[in-house]
Amino acid sequence: MTKPYEIKIIQKQEKKEIIQFMRKYFMPDEPINTSINLVTEDKPFNEPLEEFLIKGYDSGVSLKAVQNGKLIAICISYILEKNEKHEQVESDNKDFMTIYNFLTYVDEHCNAFEEFPECDRAITSPILAVHPSYRGLGIARDMMYRILETGKEKKCGFMVVECSSHFTALALQKLNFECIYRLPYEDYKVDDKIVFKTKPPHNAATVYVKKID
Repeated sequence: MTKPYEIKIIQKQEKKEIIQFMRKYFMPDEPINTSINLVTEDKPFNEPLEEFLIKGYDSGVSLKAVQNGKLIAICISYILEKNEKHEQVESDNKDFMTIYNFLTYVDEHCNAFEEFPECDRAITSPILAVHPSYRGLGIARDMMYRILETGKEKKCGFMVVECSSHFTALALQKLNFECIYRLPYEDYKVDDKIVFKTKPPHNAATVYVKKID
């Protein structure tokens, strides 16, 4: 059965369109973003965070879904190498650093390569967003399958996804991903204060993996 949409590789010249899509359909919906009021009328976007999150958009493995020329979904993906050092970032943007420090904390406390010591490469997809009018059609699932296929082509041993959203975690469970790390938001504190007071059911950050055979 022919799909009513096409899945294509994101090209370098499409950066502006990808950022605009992410601003509308990803940034406002992420639980940790919402909990710190990252996006408001006074602050409609956060450029440092956007640049950090789409750093792999032109990797040749990031995908978009298009229907009749209209962008309806994006999946930012890139390759991870074993023992690759974390990117050191500094910024005067407090909100960006709050998110960045949290993501770094999760990375440092969950080294997925330890789960697969025989693997030197992995593929990851930190950003997956679907236009609200096209959710529930299986687009995210189709993109995940395509990323897994790409990972196999690129000699990656597994796929790893960090989730801040409960719904993303549920979607990965349906694709037989395994949870290897869980951090309740109430346990992540800076100066003894809870940083992300998220709303249920978004109670924890999780990391999911799937072996690529």
